[in-house]
Amino acid sequence: MDTTEMKEFVEGIALLWKENKRRELLYIHVMKRDHLGNLRRLCNQGHISALLFQKEIQWIYDYFKCNLNDCDLRDAFEAAPSDHEQEAALDTMKDTGMVVRLIKEAELTTIRGYQSVLKYVDLGGEVHGILREHLDRLTHLCTEFGREANPYFRRMPLSPLYS
Repeated sequence: MDTTEMKEFVEGIALLWKENKRRELLYIHVMKRDHLGNLRRLCNQGHISALLFQKEIQWIYDYFKCNLNDCDLRDAFEAAPSDHEQEAALDTMKDTGMVVRLIKEAELTTIRGYQSVLKYVDLGGEVHGILREHLDRLTHLCTEFGREANPYFRRMPLSPLYS
């Protein structure tokens, strides 16, 4: 990787960490709701995966970052105004299908982030393996949300999984 690609890769990894932090906060907020049924189990899996992915991405970031220019991930994270708007929207949503759609859209955004970062790493490398596992797990989680809430999604089209 040349210097420009390395910088883009490190920035992409930082964005992945932030996306997983947003996923963590989203799942925490959703799990506070009543009457989730089997969705609670999936939300719990999503929450745990977000925590694990943050930790693994932190290791990757710490390995590749430039100590002089790149800050610590946890210090740089601030909830965006859109995150607060999302929480407020969640509070007003009564329809479980809309909640699932919001979660699935967040997962799809994260998946696209992983796809953009994967182009910078060697195919056989350890980092590629870790990121690929994350991507596979996120894709599986999206599929599970679709199966669990299938009646809700018949009337609400979503963006394609891989764009």
